Amino acid sequence: MARSRLCGHLLICVGAAVSCSVSLGCGPKVAPPEPDAKVRLTKLLRLYQVYVAKNRKGPPGESALREFGQKLSAQQRDEYLIGEDLESIFTSPRDNRKYVIRYNLKLDPGGSARAVAWEADGKNGKRYVALSIGYVEEYDEQTFKEYSK
Repeated sequence: MARSRLCGHLLICVGAAVSCSVSLGCGPKVAPPEPDAKVRLTKLLRLYQVYVAKNRKGPPGESALREFGQKLSAQQRDEYLIGEDLESIFTSPRDNRKYVIRYNLKLDPGGSARAVAWEADGKNGKRYVALSIGYVEEYDEQTFKEYSK
């Protein structure tokens, strides 16, 4: 009798734990996927960074950056987290326009943050901006202007 009561309590506890993790989200949190516009701009920033690392200066223009990306091996593009699709990383899916890119920049990750590339229009008054310090964030117009000086 005590054993069946113990089993009953154990089943209730296990059921509660499963219910908690499923319905209340008590289990491990899974972050939502990054928006495609941010992913593409991050890959573009990585390509720019690799160009600067290999050439010790920023690319002079889009064609030079594209050619450089095409000359990287599939393994290199994978290692640098750039990916195979070099066409789509130059265009934002939110405003369907090419990212605005500052060329001829020598990036200094230890220096002050400057905008390297950004969405031309963005969405809802905000745009994704790739910063020289190595990451991409979404900013309102006022904050964007501070980084794009």
